[in-house]
Amino acid sequence: MAKRKWSFGEVDEYRRTHNQYFIYYNADDANFLVPKANGLGQTNNWAHPASWIIILAVITLMVYHALFK
Repeated sequence: MAKRKWSFGEVDEYRRTHNQYFIYYNADDANFLVPKANGLGQTNNWAHPASWIIILAVITLMVYHALFK
């Protein structure tokens, strides 16, 4: 079964039922960015592969900058 993008209401309900207020991790949700539980803005769905690629790229750039600059 293919993943589908969840609506904001479904994301909010998932957070309440699974107590995920700081980190959102839902493998069934195809959204990369989801609204934050508290406040304005968006956060990553850490079950999405792009989240891990982006954080790995940021860490790599930080290490490169620390070692070679």
